[in-house]
Amino acid sequence: MSESSHSSLARFVLFMVCLSVAGTGIAGVHYYAIDLPQQKNLQAPANGLMTCSASCDAQYYACIPSCKGSSNMASCRSRCESDYSTCKASC
Repeated sequence: MSESSHSSLARFVLFMVCLSVAGTGIAGVHYYAIDLPQQKNLQAPANGLMTCSASCDAQYYACIPSCKGSSNMASCRSRCESDYSTCKASC
């Protein structure tokens, strides 16, 4: 009989380490491909107890950061300001 150079426990530990490395890789790919793009589109929930003016302010301050990645930042900011003015006028 030939004896194996590794015990069955050592092979099991090696298998578990390889499995955890593979799982970490798959989880990382899933995070960057699925989870991260969805997080960029999230908006803060509206507070039902907010006044109309405070709600307009919150929408404006949520709109401005989205302009940073925009190709035409000036146009985006003017749209945010226009929406803010319209919101304030409706209050």
